[in-house]
Amino acid sequence: MALVLTEEQSMLRDSARGLISDKAPVSHLRQLRDAKDPTGFSRELWKTFAEMGFTGLLVPEDFGGSGLGCVEVGVVMEEIGRTLMRRRFFPLPCSRHLRSSRGGSAAQKSEHLPKISAGSLIAALAIDEGTNIGRCRPDCRRCASATASS
Repeated sequence: MALVLTEEQSMLRDSARGLISDKAPVSHLRQLRDAKDPTGFSRELWKTFAEMGFTGLLVPEDFGGSGLGCVEVGVVMEEIGRTLMRRRFFPLPCSRHLRSSRGGSAAQKSEHLPKISAGSLIAALAIDEGTNIGRCRPDCRRCASATASS
């Protein structure tokens, strides 16, 4: 089945393609790799992504986002993959949004979703891959403060 994009989705694709080809060519990935940057991505580029509205694609309009859907996220992700852009794009808007939007309290939504949309909160989803949930213990010191605020 062929995916036919709407005019809005085509404009989103073109915007993402232009930004990524200009600001995140393969040479950008190589620079990050060679510099052994501990964050693994460019915060400056993340800020630009947020300014373009990409971090708020799935965030409801009531919370500062676009209120769009997974097709639009897929359109942007396809462009990210075109240049192998090193970007923490999918985990942030998809997983954190879905957690807060579908299962979070009104207070959590009000606190987190506008920040996600604005790009000022970088969040990720943590999943236990086993059945031993009771035996798991968080040992990650680097992200302990982020874990505590979730």
